[in-house]
Amino acid sequence: MNRRSLFFSTCMIMLLIFSIPQSSFSKEGGFGLNWQFAVDLPQAGVVGVLKGYIEHLKGSKFKFNGEYLNRKGPINSGPIKLSTNFDLDSGLLRLNSFNLTINNLKTDLPQLGLSNPDLSITGKGILDPVSVAADFKDLQIKAGNLPDLTGRLTYTPARDGSCLLEISNPLPLLEQIVEINFPDFEKWDKEGNFSLKIALRKINSAPEASLKLDFSEISAASADGLALVDSVVGNIEATSLLNNPQPTLNITFQSGEALYDTFYVNITKHPLNAEIKSTLPDKFGKIKLKTHIDWKGMGNIKADAQLKDIFHSPAFSGNVEYKTDELSAPFKAFAIDPFSLEGLSGNGKFALRCAFNGTKPKTHLRGEMDFENCTVSKDETVFKGINADLPFVLSLNEKLLPQADDTLPYSPAGIISFDEIKSGQLEIKDFAFPISVSSNSIEFGTVPTINLEGGTLNLSDLKIRHPFNDDFALNGKIVTNDINLLPLSPQSLPIDGQLSGDLKFWLLKDHLSTSGKLYGNVYGGEMTIDEIFAENPFEDSRQYGADFNVKHLDLEPLSKALDIGRITGRMDLDLNELVIAYEQPASFHLVARTTPGSGKSGDISLKAVNTLSVIGTGSGLTGAGVGVFSQFFKEFGYAGLGLECTLNDDIFKIRGLIRDDGIEYIIKRPPLFGINVINSNPENLISFSDMLKRLKRVIGN
Repeated sequence: MNRRSLFFSTCMIMLLIFSIPQSSFSKEGGFGLNWQFAVDLPQAGVVGVLKGYIEHLKGSKFKFNGEYLNRKGPINSGPIKLSTNFDLDSGLLRLNSFNLTINNLKTDLPQLGLSNPDLSITGKGILDPVSVAADFKDLQIKAGNLPDLTGRLTYTPARDGSCLLEISNPLPLLEQIVEINFPDFEKWDKEGNFSLKIALRKINSAPEASLKLDFSEISAASADGLALVDSVVGNIEATSLLNNPQPTLNITFQSGEALYDTFYVNITKHPLNAEIKSTLPDKFGKIKLKTHIDWKGMGNIKADAQLKDIFHSPAFSGNVEYKTDELSAPFKAFAIDPFSLEGLSGNGKFALRCAFNGTKPKTHLRGEMDFENCTVSKDETVFKGINADLPFVLSLNEKLLPQADDTLPYSPAGIISFDEIKSGQLEIKDFAFPISVSSNSIEFGTVPTINLEGGTLNLSDLKIRHPFNDDFALNGKIVTNDINLLPLSPQSLPIDGQLSGDLKFWLLKDHLSTSGKLYGNVYGGEMTIDEIFAENPFEDSRQYGADFNVKHLDLEPLSKALDIGRITGRMDLDLNELVIAYEQPASFHLVARTTPGSGKSGDISLKAVNTLSVIGTGSGLTGAGVGVFSQFFKEFGYAGLGLECTLNDDIFKIRGLIRDDGIEYIIKRPPLFGINVINSNPENLISFSDMLKRLKRVIGN
């Protein structure tokens, strides 16, 4: 038997037996009647003979036993037997104890768990000899080891004959079919309402079969919790001509919710309609498909495909096109929400066209993506007016996720352009560069020089190896020249200076490393930054840091910018092993001391002395002497200023670097006049949170 629906053929035979008038002959014998009925429906491709014995029971009640001999048609089987009691009262043929049995039906449907099954249908019905309409109720249908089905079969001669089979309990059958093809489905929690209708139309001219499955309140959850659907409503309808099978499948999801892993869709807000046109598989398991999906708010998909050897080693090829006039909803559903990109938004037009081919373990895609007037933003960062024509070559694994693949061809380069890029004080206009995209790498061509705050920034040799895998690696080179830092620095920590340098960098999933250094000047001092690194840069627990060194830092403009009081002179500052975690320092070693022989006077205001006293000792200047000093003197000279700070495991330690006669000074006065700030408890340890409280007391931010 070919792979048409089992129920279509069975329903048609039942109707042919009782309701379609054809030539016949009979002869009497004993207490009954031998009866033979010829069946000839060339349009449906059905030719056969029904013969049997009609026994008179009582009054208008009779009993029939017989069999159908199939000579031509869609059914290939062993004997087809029929028995029923019937009543000719009231001008209608009333059937009771109806029983149709088809033995050894020649069909092999592993997707249904059927192999040459026996089929039986029992129930009761009414036939109208005048109109030849029929109505069979309370049918019990059994096919092989499939669950029993309960249904109703009706026939009308109108419109060249129409037959409808309604199944009231399709859920057990559907569950078994899915579990056969997807064994893990047996472990799912699932519930819902289903109804199944199978119809034959134009039986006497151009027979057309249809199947419609309506479902509502569908809720299901996978055993691993990755997949979840809730309150889904929709239907699936398949139609096909029997003489020239070209099935059309229409799928509608009207409402509900669906979640897979981190991908969530509100179906009520974004209903989906899909149409799939297909051929039936030939003897080589070959099928051709055409698909059109209209997904409200998400976009439109058109595809054509060819499948080969679908019953053994499926392979496929074809073309697909996706287009949306508004990117915001799909961008949120397939990028922002799955990857927890809170605060990110995007809009614009997007289109994708590609050819595909492959097998279940591997699929190759080759095509291009078009972005038109798109905008992507997060907080103060905005990429505006994004336009791109990007060719791509991808390899997908069994789960349809991108994977590295040495057999992929090289992807040609496309161009991506930005009308404007803005982030804080940074603003770049009319920015464009070439880029090539594949599963193996994303490579950037020559990136234009970025003019930034009076200087320049150059990015070169940019490449991402295995961009869609956990072992991805981004590497490149950054070169800066004379960038003014003050407009780029936060108000709470203004940095007056310029930055230059060059860095090579390597960014992995769990690590950022660099070579080279950045250098320049800050508040008149010579600055270098190196050993820049990060650990777990994409996690909340990320840590990052660097080493900072400044020689001959001019303290007067710095102290003024920080509003800690006036300090003059020069200082050398070394901040090494700085590690930032959860957006605050986790460890560092800081050494700061005035530069000897700098040729610049060293004066410090009373406010600055008090600031350093609070930081170093936890308390400000106190005592009657301080009050007297403050009446006559606002500034003092100092012979030296030096401190060492260490932070490790939230324990902060501060030491003075000036030692004299066993006394440890943070500020040492000149021989004749001034104020000393003494670290009277050198071994004192405090938590870093307490140190932050000290800083807030004197700086206020």
